[in-house]
Amino acid sequence: MKLSPEKIEQLSATLVDQLAEIDGVLFQSDDAQLRLAVQQIITDELQVEERLDAEIHKLLQAYKYEITMGRMNYDELYKKTKQKLVRDRKIVL
Repeated sequence: MKLSPEKIEQLSATLVDQLAEIDGVLFQSDDAQLRLAVQQIITDELQVEERLDAEIHKLLQAYKYEITMGRMNYDELYKKTKQKLVRDRKIVL
């Protein structure tokens, strides 16, 4: 994950605190429960990209020989594959 659990916790606390300051925003739960829910949402969203990256690495194993022989550039192939999967699956990163 690109953010540490501590950073995610800090972000969720800041978000809940800022929402609480907005007039008209009423919480139906206490702050602690909301912070945990926001932490889970952030963690889940970050894991989407991790799972996508792992899938791309697995797909590119089929081209390992061509990449090692210099016939294909791994970085370029990775970028193109990621762009295609993101577009096809309508993933927001």
